Amino acid sequence: MSKQNPSEKYHHGKILKDYILENRLNRKGGINRLAKALRMTRQGIYSLYKQKEIKIYNRRTITDYYNLPEDFFPDPDQQLDEFNELFRDYINASIKIQRLEDDLGKAQMRYLTRSFMDALVFNPDNIERNNVYVLTGDYADIYLDNYFKVSYLDSLSRMNVADVFRGYAFEVEREQDTVDFGCTERRNLALCTHLVEFYENIEEDIPYIVVFRKASGIGTVLCKYVSYFRRRFRLYSPNKSVKDIELIQEEVFQIWEVERFLDLDKKQYDVFLKESAKMHDFL
Repeated sequence: MSKQNPSEKYHHGKILKDYILENRLNRKGGINRLAKALRMTRQGIYSLYKQKEIKIYNRRTITDYYNLPEDFFPDPDQQLDEFNELFRDYINASIKIQRLEDDLGKAQMRYLTRSFMDALVFNPDNIERNNVYVLTGDYADIYLDNYFKVSYLDSLSRMNVADVFRGYAFEVEREQDTVDFGCTERRNLALCTHLVEFYENIEEDIPYIVVFRKASGIGTVLCKYVSYFRRRFRLYSPNKSVKDIELIQEEVFQIWEVERFLDLDKKQYDVFLKESAKMHDFL
């Protein structure tokens, strides 16, 4: 039995044959006596060896004849149960691998983002200390597809913000929930200097910029409160009339903690918007 092929674990005929041969029960008329107990010919015993599932009344006769345990022949349903269990384990392992690959890829992208910001700070050509990247207009989709590319970042507008070492400024639309965060003008820039690495450290009483793409494929950047639990996010507003947004971790690319909101005058905003439009046309 120990030499049995694992693929034959549930094959009744193989189990019977191996048991008879290993215990030398085929000698001195042993097969004939078993055939008589089963009310079949000697050739009938050999035909049992080929049966994947021996009929239940024959299995009972065999176990009684040899004084074997009732579960000597495994229940055929056990094979299906084992297959289903193995398949579930395979699916779960595949999901874990996909999640780990997704987490690793995004962690690498976060590292690159911080590296790009550091490079900008220490760039000797950046004499005016414009260390804050500015994103305005309809930028979400393009940002998601290019935020890890040096050529894209080099094309972005930049600005100097007093007492800010480095960061990003994301334009947010003035809506009721952003007003509750402190926005005062029609167009606003959410200044972010901290890119969240560990989502478990998210605090529920401060606003965040969330960069995500749902299954629809449309990139989105929103300013929301965020709660996180077991790879799921809830984006919500201090205004209870605004509907919550539910996301899974695989849909989220970046979360930035909002330091404060920057109000732009119309002239400065128009300059940034024009530069952004040119860059989008180029891409």
